[in-house]
Amino acid sequence: MIVGAGSAGCVLAERLSRHEKRSVLVLEQGPSEWPDADVLDLRRLPISDGERYVTHHRESSGLPVVRGRGLGGSSTVNGGYFMRFHRGDFGAWQGPWTPDVIDGAYAEVDEKMGAHPFPDADLAPAALAFEKYWGGTYPTRPLDDPWPLVGVNRVRSNSVDGIRRTAADAYLRPHLDRPNLRVRTGVTVERILLAEGNAVGVMCDGQDIRAREVILCAGTLGSATVLLRSGVTAERMRVREHREVLVGYRLREQLTPGPLLPTVVHTDDGLEIRCYRDDFARYIGGLAVTGPAVGVAAMTPGASGEVYLDGGGVGVRLDRPDARVLRHLSRTAREVVEMLRSSSFGELVVAESIAIDPVLRTSQHAWGSTPMGGRTDWLGGVRGVGHLRVVDGSILPSAGRSGPHATTMMVAAVIGDALAAD
Repeated sequence: MIVGAGSAGCVLAERLSRHEKRSVLVLEQGPSEWPDADVLDLRRLPISDGERYVTHHRESSGLPVVRGRGLGGSSTVNGGYFMRFHRGDFGAWQGPWTPDVIDGAYAEVDEKMGAHPFPDADLAPAALAFEKYWGGTYPTRPLDDPWPLVGVNRVRSNSVDGIRRTAADAYLRPHLDRPNLRVRTGVTVERILLAEGNAVGVMCDGQDIRAREVILCAGTLGSATVLLRSGVTAERMRVREHREVLVGYRLREQLTPGPLLPTVVHTDDGLEIRCYRDDFARYIGGLAVTGPAVGVAAMTPGASGEVYLDGGGVGVRLDRPDARVLRHLSRTAREVVEMLRSSSFGELVVAESIAIDPVLRTSQHAWGSTPMGGRTDWLGGVRGVGHLRVVDGSILPSAGRSGPHATTMMVAAVIGDALAAD
C-alpha cells in the first residue's frame, strides 16, 4: 500500500507494480481529475487560495506553506525547477547510495520527466545580465551537463513546451491498465494500523484497509501528519527548510510571460541566488503587485523547524538559520543590491526601487523529518515498526545545494528497485 500519489508515490507505484504477483494500492487524498493545460502552464503557479490541486498550511509566524495534492502531488503546481543535488551532497549517504546507482536513477528520472535546461529564449534580459554578471566571479555550468556546480547554473525543468510534466504523467498514467495497480482518490488516511509492532494497514475515512506493507509517500508534511496521528513518533518532529531573503526591484519595461525561475547561482558557502523572472503576482492569483525579485536562499545546512499536530491538521514552525548563515544571507543580499545597481542593469532596473525585503521567507522545501540513517534505515524503513516505510522528502538525510524535487524522485526510484528485487 502506498499513501500518496505525488512525486515519490508515482515512481514507487510504477516500480512495484511491474511484477504481476504483487498487488499495489495507491491512496490519494486529492481529486481524481487530471489537471488541464491551464493548471500545468509554467507561466502561472496555481497555488492561491481556492485552487483545486493544493493544500494550504500556515507556519507559526504566518508564512503560507503550500503543497500539491492529487495525482502528481507538488509536481503539478511547482515552478518547474528540477535540478539534481551536487555530487558532493551525497558524501555521507550509505547503504545502496553509490555514485553509479544515484547517477543511473537520476538519468532515468530526468528522461521520463523531460528534464532540460531552460533555453536562452526563456530568459528575460535581466536573467541574461544576471548570468553574465556572476559569470565574472564563478564558473558557468555547460548546458549539456545535468550536474550543477558551484557557479552559474541554468535551471533544468520538468516541462515540455512550457507545460509541467508531472510525476503522474511520467510514471503512473501510462500504467493504469495494469490489473495489479489500483488508485483510489479523494480518500484521507487517518492513521496507520499497528499490531505487535508491525504496520498492518491504515484507517482511511473510518474504514480499515489491510496491507502487507505500508509506504508513506504523502510528502514531508503529509507523512509526518500520519506518523504523528498514529503515535509512531514523538509529538513533534524535527524538519529542515531552505529560508530565503528577497531583494526586490522594479523593471523599466514590462516583460512577456515566461517561467518563474530560469537561472541560479550556487555559491561556495551553500547559498542559492535565484533570478526570478517577474513579480510573483504575475504567477499567483491574489498577490499584491510588488515587482520582480532576486532571492538568496540558505541551502546547506538549511534551517531547522518542527512539524506537529494542530487540531485536526498539521502545524509548522520554522527557526531562523544560525548566526553564521544569517551573516552569509545578509552579505549576499547586499551583493545582489550592488549587482542591480551596476551598469549591467542600469537600462533594465529602476535604481531607486531596489530594496532588501525584511521578511525571512520559506522555499516550500520542507525535508528530513525521518532521515535515512536516523529515524529510518537506508531504504526508508521506520526503525522499531515492521512493514512501515517512508519514501519522500521526509527521508533525505542531508541538505542539498539544489531544491529537493528531482532528488526525491531519484530516491524513490532507487528504493523502488531495491524493494522490487526482494
